[in-house]
Amino acid sequence: MVGVDLSRTRLANDLFFVMHDNATGRMRLHARLTGLGLAAAILGELMLAGRTTVGLAAGQIRLVVLDAAPPGDALTRTALDHIIAEPSHRFHTWLQFLARTAIADVAARMTADGLLRPPSRRLSRRQAPVDVNIAAWPGGRVNLAIQRHEPLSVQDSVLLGLLAATGGSQLVLWDQNPRYLSDSITALPAPLQELIAQTEAAVGGSIISRR
Repeated sequence: MVGVDLSRTRLANDLFFVMHDNATGRMRLHARLTGLGLAAAILGELMLAGRTTVGLAAGQIRLVVLDAAPPGDALTRTALDHIIAEPSHRFHTWLQFLARTAIADVAARMTADGLLRPPSRRLSRRQAPVDVNIAAWPGGRVNLAIQRHEPLSVQDSVLLGLLAATGGSQLVLWDQNPRYLSDSITALPAPLQELIAQTEAAVGGSIISRR
């Protein structure tokens, strides 16, 4: 990873890496759950950037725009444009809406940024990382922090929370530490806690609907 700046990574990119095999790009979870997790990460990027927050209106949890200035990133800019245009939708609705294309959208951004290789076959949706070490870093730093009982950054606490919400933590964490997970999430600002809770509820609803 020499010469690579890993200090400013995007939440959805990090979650994409953790949710896929470092070498092959194979999806670790069902596509439906991966899509919901990445949709939440896109919304999380807007919240971490101070563009949106969570509010209660007419008894419903909704996204509230704090800063309508267009983000420099096309993916979050498009998501913010949708939220500005339809402010009355529930948080759950935005998760479902963005989840439809979140895997492809995040993969396209990462491909454009040189993080993923283009699909090797026309009909294949699998994309391998350009650098295995870079792909392994998001999961590695979370695992190391858990092992060392070190506090996570706000972004990595959200990453861990979304992994737990989608069921991915069971597959990628070296140590299952419920207390560490709980402490990391409860230390987050309330809107980010709600992001994780809404994602967990959407995943639960998705699993029930498939039965």
